[in-house]
Amino acid sequence: MIILNIIKRITNKTHQLSNKQKVIANYLIQNKDKVGFMILKEMSEHIGVSEVTILNFCKSIGLDSFTEMKKQFQELIKKELHVPNKMKSSLEEFDNVHDIFNSTIQIQKLNLEKMIYNNTIDTLQAVCQSIEKARTVYICGSGVSKIIADYLNHRLRLINIDSRVLEISDMALVSRELTGATEEDYFILISFPIYSHLVINLSRYLTEKSYPYVALTDHSESPIAIHAKNVLTCNYDSLVFYNFISAAICLVELMLVILCFNMKDRMMINLKALEEVQRSLLKEIYYNE
Repeated sequence: MIILNIIKRITNKTHQLSNKQKVIANYLIQNKDKVGFMILKEMSEHIGVSEVTILNFCKSIGLDSFTEMKKQFQELIKKELHVPNKMKSSLEEFDNVHDIFNSTIQIQKLNLEKMIYNNTIDTLQAVCQSIEKARTVYICGSGVSKIIADYLNHRLRLINIDSRVLEISDMALVSRELTGATEEDYFILISFPIYSHLVINLSRYLTEKSYPYVALTDHSESPIAIHAKNVLTCNYDSLVFYNFISAAICLVELMLVILCFNMKDRMMINLKALEEVQRSLLKEIYYNE
């Protein structure tokens, strides 16, 4: 099917393309997991060509519109990351449980190593400072990223940060939350391939409103990272499923530890007050017994 062969369609037309169109073609092929989720303006800025040039490129490879090209890239990524297909090919590749165990461990190690290498202490500090000074921290993720969002929210509330998870699938609820948001708030957006359209649209809304947010994603050029104040990245490679969240959870924990250290004076006061309350409550319990 043509829709599954967008890369081949482009490569077959390469010899007919102008120099600028070849630049577009190279960008699309190298960023095939992202371009299906970009708007025309974003792609134009990233590639450094006009929007008209991109539209002409679409016609030159036999497509009616930019939207049609995006849809074909989206379908391509869905096919490549389709869980049953990945499971089948991965499980058929191995003959015994020892090989699959060792390969999984190796992938996990590489994910963690890349996460550590790609995220600097300065970036983590900047994110922690933004969280600490924010009036409210809003966290948003969809699908498996929602697990990371819930985990982070639970941890932040434990250290007395006013945080909440944006239920992006509930449009009425999210709309009410966003109408009360200001530039004093801070947003944490989480999305990995296959990227969530809802989270991407939220990132564009925050950009329009000049609300600061950090993107937790797979790459500095992912759709939610384009206009982010800060970007935290980690690999999501998995042997069987289309992503592991272990590296992302580890990155969140690393950020939280730094945040706790930065807030230690404030936390000590809160912990002391908490201990006093608990002692009072326990005295009352023991007295009644």
